[in-house]
Amino acid sequence: MATTTDRPDSAPRPRHAPPRPPRRRVRRDGHPRPRTPPGLAERRLATFSLRAALLVFIGLAAIVAGALVLALGLRGGEAPPATGAAELVPANALLYLHVSTDPSRPAVGQALAVGRKLPAMPALVGAVTDRVGAMLGGSAVSVSFSRDIRPWLGREAALAVLDTPGPTAGSLVVLDVRNRARARRFLFGAGARPEGAYHGVALLAQPSGTTLAFVRHYLVLGQVASVRQAIDVGAGRMPSLAASARYRRAAATEPDARILDAYASVDGIRRALAPQSGLLGELGTLLDQPGLSAATIAVSPDSHGLQILVHRTLDPRLASRSAHSAAFTPTLARVIPAGSALLVDVRNLAASAPKLLAFAAKAGVAGRIAPLLSRLGSGLAAQGVNLGQLLGMFGGETAIALTPGQGASGPAPVIVTRTNAQTTVRALLAELELPLSQLFAPSGSGAGEVPQVSQTTVSGVAVRQLSVAPGLNLDYAVGHGLLVVSTGRTGISEVFRRARSLDGAASLQSVVSDSPGRVGSLVFLDPSQLLRLGLRLGLIGGPREAALWPSAERIRAVALASWRGAEDTTTELQLQIP
Repeated sequence: MATTTDRPDSAPRPRHAPPRPPRRRVRRDGHPRPRTPPGLAERRLATFSLRAALLVFIGLAAIVAGALVLALGLRGGEAPPATGAAELVPANALLYLHVSTDPSRPAVGQALAVGRKLPAMPALVGAVTDRVGAMLGGSAVSVSFSRDIRPWLGREAALAVLDTPGPTAGSLVVLDVRNRARARRFLFGAGARPEGAYHGVALLAQPSGTTLAFVRHYLVLGQVASVRQAIDVGAGRMPSLAASARYRRAAATEPDARILDAYASVDGIRRALAPQSGLLGELGTLLDQPGLSAATIAVSPDSHGLQILVHRTLDPRLASRSAHSAAFTPTLARVIPAGSALLVDVRNLAASAPKLLAFAAKAGVAGRIAPLLSRLGSGLAAQGVNLGQLLGMFGGETAIALTPGQGASGPAPVIVTRTNAQTTVRALLAELELPLSQLFAPSGSGAGEVPQVSQTTVSGVAVRQLSVAPGLNLDYAVGHGLLVVSTGRTGISEVFRRARSLDGAASLQSVVSDSPGRVGSLVFLDPSQLLRLGLRLGLIGGPREAALWPSAERIRAVALASWRGAEDTTTELQLQIP
């Protein structure tokens, strides 16, 4: 942990005073200050809203990385980041976001190199610079991060959202200080003034309403109640997050090379994240699960781009009761052709499909697919089709993929599953041809109309095509231990005639090699291909997708693997950014 030697301060030190009721405000000369006008304190507290605070710190990581590049010397092995900021945060914090600001760590330079490749980064950095300046210097003061903050900032910075009563969550920012005298000169130059003391620790107040204090070798800032809690935690009068068993268990798997890590208790996920709109709400939905205790997210640079590790710990009393996907050894990437835009590899498609469709709908993609599938299932059941037997064909390892396709038709969707009962599967699918044809038959056609079926051969495997409606075909083939279903022969042909497979993708190999051998799911996608397809088909096209387009173009691949232990789950996300 970094230590700081106090030096004589050029700015006048605040006068220490004994503890007093929180509403009393005293000037340097000892005379009472005018009371805060009614409602002004509430408006100041509102400036520390959850969304604003999270925005500041997500971007602060990028600002810090950019400021460190000139001072960074890429040396030796990677050391873990400084983590002492958690020693000043209350143990019951809802959310905790921490970033390494250590100029001696090679990981920061690697992260900078990745960030320069993403066009959205400069705009993000610019927006957050203004917000950080307003927090530390007030809106009326122009603050340069490299000139005014970087010279005294130490090895770490953190933001905590505290468990406080009322509609507005308390927040606390903790900044490691390597030069206190310079930090004080900056703060007083930006308008900070003495505001008494709390348990012998001098308090400062910014014109914006922010309260600040130096605790150990840190600068803490936030609402006055939040700063007082930090002082109490630092003095041992309140338990710290660093000493919390729940936090330590959730953070136990964080890699040494991380540059940013985040922690959320189950209350933080359900009370602070999930109710939010947009990306924060989607993140809360993804992290939540039955029996959840806490979750951590760690971001680290690596040779491929960025690694994101999500670790969720479960309440031992509830973990055994929660349903979860059966683990399997993924193999189907070996039969999906290289260049495919998407691969989702799971076990028991019927059990996994509702979760996948729910997330896609929440993200604004393909929200009408689930109702369509429900109506299709009801229609087949009404014609006497045994849906349990039909879905049973996809009970083993099954992959949904978008193969490269041919010409203007674009990517071809396929469903591939392994089967050890090829004869039985062929018979079941043959029996399904007539009900499907009648389900899609135009009004007025005869109920016993014979479906239009054609057959061809690909790599020695019979491919049957059922024309269920004008312009809509259903193709399937059973062979080589596989059942392959598509909306045309192109996708099936690509699976059986592939020259190279998706299994060779570097990002996919990375997440598979880091997993314990058996996973709950495996996902691979090419963001730029999917974005183009979504725009062309009208599945996406809002302002958020348009803003993401330049950065998505630079991400060559995204791979994800998830696995579960007895009392925890782990998800590794690999972003390949060449």
